[in-house]
Amino acid sequence: MSFDWSSLHALQLARADAVPEMINHVLVMLSDLMEDADHACEFSLASGPLIDGDVAESVSPLLPSSCRVQGLYWVECWRVPVSAALPELFLPSRQPDVWEEGAPGRVLVATLADWAVALMGRLWPDDVECWELRVETDDWYAAAYVDVLINHLGRVWLLHLGVTD
Repeated sequence: MSFDWSSLHALQLARADAVPEMINHVLVMLSDLMEDADHACEFSLASGPLIDGDVAESVSPLLPSSCRVQGLYWVECWRVPVSAALPELFLPSRQPDVWEEGAPGRVLVATLADWAVALMGRLWPDDVECWELRVETDDWYAAAYVDVLINHLGRVWLLHLGVTD
C-alpha cells in the first residue's frame, strides 16, 4: 500500500516548533513496539546550534559524554539512510511470524516509520546538508545504529536510531 503521508492535515497544519516533538513521539512508539526480551531500540531526535560553522563540533554536545565523532560521511539525501534503516534494521529476531512481510506488526511499524519520515520532511528539505555519523566510544553506545546529522538553518540535528542486543 502506498500513501502520501504529507497530504494529511495533521502534518500540513503542524506548527514548525511542534514537529520535532511529534517526531520523537513516533520514534518512542516505534521503539516500544519493537522491544523484545533482549532487544531495545533507542530512537531520538535532538538539535543544537551550529557552532562556528563546524558540524562535527556542533554535534558533540548532542552525543553521550563517552562518545566522540569518529567520522562524518556525506549523504545525498537524509531520506536514504533513514528509510533504509526504519524499520528493517531494527526488527527483533524473535517471533518471526509477527515481523514477516505483510504481518500486522510489520505493517504497523512500517506505517509508523513512513509517518516519521513524512514528519521529518517538514523539518528538512531533501537537499539539506547531511551526513551519516560514526562515533568512537569509551563505553556502551549501541550494538547497531544509524546516526544522521543534518545542518539546516543554523541548527544541527542528530537523528539517532540504535538498538541494544
